[in-house]
Amino acid sequence: MPAVRRRKDRFGFSLVLVLVLALAVGSLLSFSAMAATVGSVFVSYAVDDVPRYASERLDGSYRLFIRGQEVPEARRRASSPVARTSDRQGQRQLTPLIEHYARVHRVAPELVAAVVSVESGFNAAAVSPKGALGAMQLMPATAARYGVTNAADAAQNIDAGVRHLKDLLDLHRGNVALALAAYNAGQGAVARHDGRIPPYRETMLYVPAVLAAAAQRNKP
Repeated sequence: MPAVRRRKDRFGFSLVLVLVLALAVGSLLSFSAMAATVGSVFVSYAVDDVPRYASERLDGSYRLFIRGQEVPEARRRASSPVARTSDRQGQRQLTPLIEHYARVHRVAPELVAAVVSVESGFNAAAVSPKGALGAMQLMPATAARYGVTNAADAAQNIDAGVRHLKDLLDLHRGNVALALAAYNAGQGAVARHDGRIPPYRETMLYVPAVLAAAAQRNKP
């Protein structure tokens, strides 16, 4: 991760406002609109010294903050239609469960759907290299904490994932960005970084990706 000037609000609560404002103008990372370089993030400090993040260099003040990964054109052409079809099928199957448990646990359904989309692409059978399971990619310890007996069961998985997200939102007093950072990197990582978003490449991509997906779903 490239060196960046330290700013007292770089990973703090003001980042939430910055991200939300950036989302409003459609400048943040969106997994549905990636080019050949996937996941690049640019930052600009402009005149007021407040960081602004975007998925492309909007003007001369923006510089590369996180370099994305190059995806060969042929592989993207071959895989994208299949992935989109799988996403749509999974979304149709999981949306009723997402909406139900979001209502039960009082979490915005578009936020839950965004987490599922980024975590697993609506694949209830997903297993990550680190052992995270199911639609909401629960680690075994998290699944056990919420009483999950079968993490491949979509209802159990989403119920536990939404409860976990709700607990993180409550812990961080409704700060969605910090709750998402804790969901991705673990609450311990957030605590070790003084209640700020950990400066891990994966987490710095994950938080705006989920916020962008949620904002897209929240459009009228």
